[in-house]
Amino acid sequence: MFILAKGQMAEKPYEMPYTGKKVFSVEELCYYIYNNIYSINEDFFQPSLSVWMKEELGLPELADKLEEMIKEEHGLKDLVVTTLCGCDYYQEKEIRKIIKVLDEINNLPVFRKKKIKADNYLRAGRYGKGLMEYRKLLHGSYAVNFTPEEYGDILHNQGIAHFYTSSFAEAKEDFREAYVRNNKKDSLDHYLWILLMEGEDKKFEEEGISFGLKPAEIQEVRLRYQEALADFRLSENSTRTIEEYKEQLRAAFAC
Repeated sequence: MFILAKGQMAEKPYEMPYTGKKVFSVEELCYYIYNNIYSINEDFFQPSLSVWMKEELGLPELADKLEEMIKEEHGLKDLVVTTLCGCDYYQEKEIRKIIKVLDEINNLPVFRKKKIKADNYLRAGRYGKGLMEYRKLLHGSYAVNFTPEEYGDILHNQGIAHFYTSSFAEAKEDFREAYVRNNKKDSLDHYLWILLMEGEDKKFEEEGISFGLKPAEIQEVRLRYQEALADFRLSENSTRTIEEYKEQLRAAFAC
């Protein structure tokens, strides 16, 4: 999307925490915050942001204000509103709308906020960080707050984090247990796909049957797996190792 910047453009972009998205103006920064509000938390506002505003955008007043607020550990709403009001990209009506969303987020119970945090790490590809947060949710005092389906969904996401941090065996168990709890097709498919990926063809068939899949449905899972990996098959003359191949498979794995 094209964003009209009225202020100074940065020679060096600012890189967003978690996602690595680069912005070159305060308007782009505000647009990013506004449209990714559920993935923004207090950690988003680092001292480096105020330095960038001052040095690259020529906004010393806004930079100093944010720097002061960060030091004083102001809440997320104050930080977001101050930033959005630092340029005229959004009107008062739109800022009031985002304040309402921020109030809703702020009123969520702690365990809901923790899950949002974990999911944000996962979306940003910070799988190690996400994994640590999911473990806290699943094995700490927050676990009792989730319904069986929600607990299964967290297990599913933990499985994705395990998958991308090279722990295929743990990912496999996560997806299996996730399906037992949430009864969602995605969790079962992920579990069965890893069985195929690990060459456990017999177990793939047995588990498909044990979970009530019909032969045609089992074949459909196999076909979808083969189609997803079509571009990553090993050729006869390939010199890639199995581990390198698995690394390629991660790129094709539908999460």
